[in-house]
Amino acid sequence: MGRLRLSWADLAGLVYPPRCSLCGTIGEPPVCSECREEFGPPAPSRDWADGIAWSRSLFLFEGRAAQAVRRLKYGRATSLARPMAEMIEQARVEAPAHDVIVPVPIHWVRRTQRGFNQSELLAELAPRDLTRPGFLVRTRFTRPQVGLTAKERLVNLTGAFKAGPAVRGARVLLIDDVVTSGGTALACAHALRMAGALETGLLTFCGEFPSD
Repeated sequence: MGRLRLSWADLAGLVYPPRCSLCGTIGEPPVCSECREEFGPPAPSRDWADGIAWSRSLFLFEGRAAQAVRRLKYGRATSLARPMAEMIEQARVEAPAHDVIVPVPIHWVRRTQRGFNQSELLAELAPRDLTRPGFLVRTRFTRPQVGLTAKERLVNLTGAFKAGPAVRGARVLLIDDVVTSGGTALACAHALRMAGALETGLLTFCGEFPSD
């Protein structure tokens, strides 16, 4: 009888078996079918006063969908990136026409701390010839938006983004993990418009109810 040979991958699978990154059930994919069913309804549409031509959020920022966003961004559960990116890409295919896909950038300090930009991970399955992360950069480090009022968020993001001339005349699709007050999206859209972009659309994994 021959010896049983196990690879490093086999051994790792025994020590660290696959599990759902949301509920922890062993033997399941990063998002198990039960958790996927709990992602809930899409976020309601928004009427943007200026800068954003259209937007869509796949889910409300609550329950399992919000947990996925937080686990990816703050818990560094990068195993969630692939299934979330698959959902984003399916929605992108059905979105209004766009020429360029730009993941919302984060400052290099925060990228160094986190190890990745979650928006780039969500855009990972988009066509490579359309995806241009470098077309928009975050030029100023800002404090987190959490806990700030709507007015404070706008002030916090003033001048935080800059777009290059390559966006001139382009219909840009921004991709981000979540939209709350909309301040980040509007700041990005303003920078893109100043650089000559034709219009800006927004696709996010989660969204909150628009504020009055």
